[in-house]
Amino acid sequence: MSDIFLSYSQKDEERVRPIVRHLESLGWTVFWDRNIPPGRTWDEYIEMHLDAARCVVVVWSKDSVRSHWVKTEAEEGRRKQILVPLKLDEVTLGLAFRHIQAADLTGWNNDASHGQFKACIEAISALVPQPYLAKKPSSPEISVTSVAPQVPKPQLPEHFVLIKGGQFMMGSPKSEEDRSDDETQHNVKLSDFAMCRYAVTQEEWQKVTGSNPSSFKGDNLPVEQVSWDDCQAFIKKLNEKTGGGNYRLPTEAEWEYACRAGTTTPFNTGENLTTDQANYDGNYPYGKNPKGEYREKTVPVDSFQPNGFRLYNMHGNVWEWCSDRYDEAYYEECRKQGVVENPRGPETGSNRVLRGGSWYNYAGYCRSADRAGGYPGFRCYNVGFRLVFVPQFSAAHPAKEE
Repeated sequence: MSDIFLSYSQKDEERVRPIVRHLESLGWTVFWDRNIPPGRTWDEYIEMHLDAARCVVVVWSKDSVRSHWVKTEAEEGRRKQILVPLKLDEVTLGLAFRHIQAADLTGWNNDASHGQFKACIEAISALVPQPYLAKKPSSPEISVTSVAPQVPKPQLPEHFVLIKGGQFMMGSPKSEEDRSDDETQHNVKLSDFAMCRYAVTQEEWQKVTGSNPSSFKGDNLPVEQVSWDDCQAFIKKLNEKTGGGNYRLPTEAEWEYACRAGTTTPFNTGENLTTDQANYDGNYPYGKNPKGEYREKTVPVDSFQPNGFRLYNMHGNVWEWCSDRYDEAYYEECRKQGVVENPRGPETGSNRVLRGGSWYNYAGYCRSADRAGGYPGFRCYNVGFRLVFVPQFSAAHPAKEE
């Protein structure tokens, strides 16, 4: 269940979305009623999450103060003494809530350093300690052989999560349905890296480039119609704007490791993927599973539930470019080497790797191990990308960009 239950008016969805993303970037899980599973009644599902939440954040606005549901949810939070109110508009509250101080976010421009927003974060932290700031045990284990040096915690951009490296089996077993011969399983060992929880949005692309090539328009939709070359040009500009060379595309191995989030099944959701979990062509489900929805377009980058690493839409929505060159035989070469550390793809070749499948594809193309390749200038309405960030002191290998 979620740490935070967010009570709001659906008319305020676009104003509430940045609040959710800020809270999630601090490590909290947030429930807001955007994806009610089929077969569940609305009130039953809401009540279940409201009962389980450790904190209820109510967003007061001109619309929410008139909502029976918002007032009922806020009253439950007040009764359990876990209510944290904030207001987006100047409103007059009912007597039950008038004397509970609300963080004043009228005119807020999504700035996480805003004093009232920070006060809201502090109030939530008092109820649900931030996962990233949780205290360590007072009596740590003592090594009898050596004392490990203190490693400073990397400073990550907003919406990026640090993914601890490790060893995993990359590719798919021969028994996996819809697998291809280019998915030979092999052992890979990776260093730590940080990845954005979301694909790059149209708003982010436009801020850096001043243009928007996407077919489906929307600030919070993934940018698409971008080639591998376009992505590299974007990254170069972004690094220039931020004064460093820290952003890049993920390697193919990093992408699959991040997508799997410790799973070994065809999808990070298990043996199957439904259209309540990802955006793909539901007319063509995985295996013998029932059909689902075919949306025929992209959806916002924070749609559906994230995976175990808190990354969104690693399956479906848009294909995502990786830094590596694509070669059907590359995995077999890696298998022969035993354990491959921080692989960066073949040294030669023209095509680049695409991962994750898209809204346009069958479920099988969205598997964690599925691979595709495209020439560096290829653009399409179902192709986008996400970013990796390398902290200055990180020892992780940067990916090739030639």
